[in-house]
Amino acid sequence: MKNKLVIVADLGLLKAYRIDITPQGTPRLEALHELVLEEAHSRFSDRVTDLGGRHGAPAQRNGCGPMSDDHNSKLEFKRRLIRRLADRIEQLVKEHATHGCWFAAPKEINQQMLSELSPLVRKRVQRNLACNLTKANPGEIVSHFERV
Repeated sequence: MKNKLVIVADLGLLKAYRIDITPQGTPRLEALHELVLEEAHSRFSDRVTDLGGRHGAPAQRNGCGPMSDDHNSKLEFKRRLIRRLADRIEQLVKEHATHGCWFAAPKEINQQMLSELSPLVRKRVQRNLACNLTKANPGEIVSHFERV
């Protein structure tokens, strides 16, 4: 279990830990990296308009509606966030995962993130959990992976 890389992620946060073994033989997580994507927590309307904070009259009252739809903008934004996280995971695995990697992400994005990784990096992922452990303390993270 020594020199394992543990990565937990959701759409706005990625945390990487290294497992160290204490003299008593118990695992301990040491924080290696934390990436916070601020744009994941912003409002969609603030990203696509220059009228942020203005509350005008509804356009429907004047007989005109929106000129176009969002054309899957939210889905594309989610894909870009996943791609950014996957790129950072690739770097971390190549630098720190000499003896394998454990990965956890919410069920909604877990498979998408794994599919964005290269086959070489995907082979290094030894355990994969479909749950959000970004807010869990390090002891809980280790216990979740040991149950698998």
